[in-house]
This record gives sequence, structure tokens and C-alpha cells, in this order.
Amino acid sequence: MHDHRALPVWNDFFFPLVLITSENLKTLPQGLTVYVDEFTTDWGVLFTGLTLAALPITLLYIVLSKQFISGITHGAVK
Repeated sequence: MHDHRALPVWNDFFFPLVLITSENLKTLPQGLTVYVDEFTTDWGVLFTGLTLAALPITLLYIVLSKQFISGITHGAVK
């Protein structure tokens, strides 16, 4: 049995890599690949970039978590 959960994530990385040729238009995952090299990786900068990328959606969830939970449980209660 094949696990197809990684395919959309790969497509999110691969398609912009092929289709976007301008350095200024690269997506965040492609921009962060600058810090990954064959022999060295700047883990601090890489994880800082990933954290900053996840921060807006995390804050949005925290602010709206009551509405998310209410919406999820609304259909479960009769």
C-alpha cells in the first residue's frame, strides 16, 4: 500500500520550483533552501524562518479557536 499524504506537500514545493524563475517571486520553502547546503545547514536561521512562516496561521487559530471548536462540535450535538 502506498502512502500518498506526502504528494501534495511535494507538489507545493516542486511546482513553484519549476515554474517560478525569478528569485524575488520564490515561495518561502524555496527561499529557505538557501540555508541548506550539501555539507552545512544553518539550522538556527532555517528554523527561525519556518517558525515565522507558521506564526500567522498559529496566531489566527489561537484567536479564533473558540469559533473553530464551536463549528466542529455544532454538528455533533443533537
